[in-house]
Amino acid sequence: MRVKLFRAMWIASLASNVGTVMHTVGASWAMTSLTTSPAIVSLAQAAWTVPGFLFAIPAGALTDIVDRRSLITITQVVGLVIAAAMGVLQVMGNLGVGPLLIGTFLLSVALTLSGPAWTAMLPDMVGPDDLPQAIGLNSVSYNGPQSLGPALGGLLVAAAGAQAVFFVNAASFLGIVWVAHSYQRGPRVRPSDERLVEAMSTGVRYIRGNRSVHRFALRITLAFLVTSALTALLPVVARQRLHVDAGRFGLVSTAVGVGAVLSIWLLPRVRTALGDDNAVLAAGVLWAVGALALSATESLAVALFALVMAGAGQMATMNVVFGRYMATLPDHVRGRAGSVVMPV
Repeated sequence: MRVKLFRAMWIASLASNVGTVMHTVGASWAMTSLTTSPAIVSLAQAAWTVPGFLFAIPAGALTDIVDRRSLITITQVVGLVIAAAMGVLQVMGNLGVGPLLIGTFLLSVALTLSGPAWTAMLPDMVGPDDLPQAIGLNSVSYNGPQSLGPALGGLLVAAAGAQAVFFVNAASFLGIVWVAHSYQRGPRVRPSDERLVEAMSTGVRYIRGNRSVHRFALRITLAFLVTSALTALLPVVARQRLHVDAGRFGLVSTAVGVGAVLSIWLLPRVRTALGDDNAVLAAGVLWAVGALALSATESLAVALFALVMAGAGQMATMNVVFGRYMATLPDHVRGRAGSVVMPV
């Protein structure tokens, strides 16, 4: 936090992540108001996660061949416009299933393109000695809002409607835009003169040709697929089985984030006591037990406890595996190789 650029970007990123989490809560709840079909409701989560798979490699390639600060600035402005447009459509009563899915998809595309740039900038901002702490703080800025944003989003939806969280999310992008623009006079790094397609091919060849990196990427991708299933159907479970309103749905969503934050706090001690492999095994078991408990209950109290367990297990698993994965990547492919397994 002594590094001025890192501190400013971290604070702005934290605020933006809170806005994004509130936005997803509002979008999910708005979708349950438009349809009762679990398949259609789950499309909202699909629209949010699919860009991570479709555009991961292009996003990473862009990170490695263009100025990373400019990429962050442009994508955040685009995200601001999309979130504001969704708010306007909701106020006008024209945010149906189609526009909601399209807006969610495009917003996710913008954030997918910016994510690798932020992660790839960390080593340059803080240096190798402080990199582990920077990665940990980056995880806090991403997962901390999971414990606060859903509750705020649910309360705001209940008080002022889904359009309110869309407008708040739009405003939350301003901090990152301002910080990134303020530092445009700093050193610009263009790692290579590769074209986009060539850079993408290089990244794919690197992952396929490095056995250790390939195994890490496969494990992380499989874990993300499992995570998406729980997140996609959580609004349906909350509304149809737990019978909660918008305010309490925010509380349900918050439980996952609370578990994630708790795991970040406890994980260093667990890793020291058990080692990385056993820590991942224990976290995976905790994750599975929480998901099973959620599927078997209609009690809100039991569901909240189960979601805390699942969130803690999920975060601990991903933190250990993703951290070790990023530590193996050289700078010239860090953006494209990291983006392949990076959550949005």
